[in-house]
Amino acid sequence: TQRIHEIDRMVQKATTIAVLVNEEEQVEPLALELNDRLEEINLSAVACKDGKVVGNDRDVRVFNIQHIKGLEFEAVFFVDLDKTISQHPDLFSKYLYVGATRAATYLGVTFRGDIPQQIEPLSHHFGQDWAL
Repeated sequence: TQRIHEIDRMVQKATTIAVLVNEEEQVEPLALELNDRLEEINLSAVACKDGKVVGNDRDVRVFNIQHIKGLEFEAVFFVDLDKTISQHPDLFSKYLYVGATRAATYLGVTFRGDIPQQIEPLSHHFGQDWAL
């Protein structure tokens, strides 16, 4: 939520933000958890079950990564990207490409463990904040 708040402050207008999860069952619980955390900065999260685009541009939308082809957002966050590799090894490259190309300006990734070796060569592009 800290990164979402940073983006919201920097852009200073309605910002489209998507959070991508690995499985449909994660959409609703993550949206509820984000709602609790985003409330203090006057943002809310919406569960976009089965890829349905709901909410408005001020809402942080939570999608299963399988349902985001064709959409674009100012910022996209991959949650547990290392789990994407273990759960979908044959589709990982496709999901990474589709998810990364949904982000117009900001792309964030989180890992449960270490950076997976498949994307370790990109790690020098990763930062702890949005400062250039």
